[in-house]
Amino acid sequence: MTLLSDMISASAHLNNSNQLPSDEYDRRIRELVEYFRRLQSTKALDSLVSDKSVLDPLLGATLVKDAMLRLDPSCAVFTSSHLLLVRLCLQAKAYSCALPVLNKQICHFPISLGRSSSEPSVLCADHGSAVSFMTEAAGVSSKLSYREYLQYFLYGGMVYMALKKWRNALHFLGIVISTPSTSSVSLIMVEAYKKWVLVGLLEKGKLCSPPSITVPHVTKVYQSLAKPYIILARAFERGDLKRLNAEIDAAKGVWCADNNVGLVSQVVGAFFSQTVIKLGKTFAALTVADLSKQVFPSPVCADITGSAVSSLIMSHALSATLVQTKDHARSSMLRFSSINSLPRLSHELDLQSQLEQEMRLMETLVINLGETNNNLGLSDEYVDSLNKGQAWSGSSEVNPILGEEGGLEMDEDLMGDMS
Repeated sequence: MTLLSDMISASAHLNNSNQLPSDEYDRRIRELVEYFRRLQSTKALDSLVSDKSVLDPLLGATLVKDAMLRLDPSCAVFTSSHLLLVRLCLQAKAYSCALPVLNKQICHFPISLGRSSSEPSVLCADHGSAVSFMTEAAGVSSKLSYREYLQYFLYGGMVYMALKKWRNALHFLGIVISTPSTSSVSLIMVEAYKKWVLVGLLEKGKLCSPPSITVPHVTKVYQSLAKPYIILARAFERGDLKRLNAEIDAAKGVWCADNNVGLVSQVVGAFFSQTVIKLGKTFAALTVADLSKQVFPSPVCADITGSAVSSLIMSHALSATLVQTKDHARSSMLRFSSINSLPRLSHELDLQSQLEQEMRLMETLVINLGETNNNLGLSDEYVDSLNKGQAWSGSSEVNPILGEEGGLEMDEDLMGDMS
């Protein structure tokens, strides 16, 4: 434990540095970080790595999360720490630990301040925006590629899946599968699409189409590489429980190889609830006995069906009322409720909460959009275009910011691994 004591001692002198000027405090922090980096290149850490009592994974995730929120409370600038956090949370099964960062809106990447700005900014000084100091030169993130970006949203979606936040999971997976692609797709995108199909069944009870911005040829690739998932979704949509179970049994190897056994099992569990919800769109009321016949291909005890319906109602997954008849020989009646029949005050409160959430999101987007426009005006590409005389050439065919050769190039590692 001598090494650990040395590390604690080396960082102890920063505890009473609140009165130091920002530049001096920044210098000491950078020296401490460099000291820890030198330790990584030695064999002295081997003993600590093998000692699980020194640093719990959960503790590591908490430290990373707290550091990220302290450095940039908005978490609007995407860094390698975002990916590190979700990985740690998945490994430790500490899913809720990632939510304070996952629930933030990512609007920027670390930018380059240009050729003239070689000095890194002082991180602990007062900044108007995280974009001004979360730059490439600041050293707050390792070099990023499209792979890290896709992995973050895939792993983030998996965190939401573990918490059964299906709508959030669909949003994150949708970002991955709709990422622009020139010719083909990566393995990460294919894996995200397979989970997208299953989560769509859990959230909406149907095979969800990819986001509208997804390129058509990419959608065809997904469908060809995820056929067992498409077939499973079709059986689910048709309400054919017997066929659904048959398709699940036939592709057990696929679910196992894709690490989706848990999601598939939840799809089976959601079949009943989704089918009952669909029946509520057709019927105003059904007896529990008739409901059982509609859902299950083989006879099922009405008491079991009634208990399952009661659980759906109590969990607010189903808007309905279960009416017990005086005659115990007769089956109970399930009366479905529409959104219009809900208490007016409760409905208005839900709308108010949604509007407030959307307003906060729009305010965040507007602020970050202004910062993005400002960064584009200060970028090297814009300065180069001005030097070449392309910005105000008067030609309507030239982009004033990107010039004649504007556009992004994506170096895709086609079907590469995720390591």
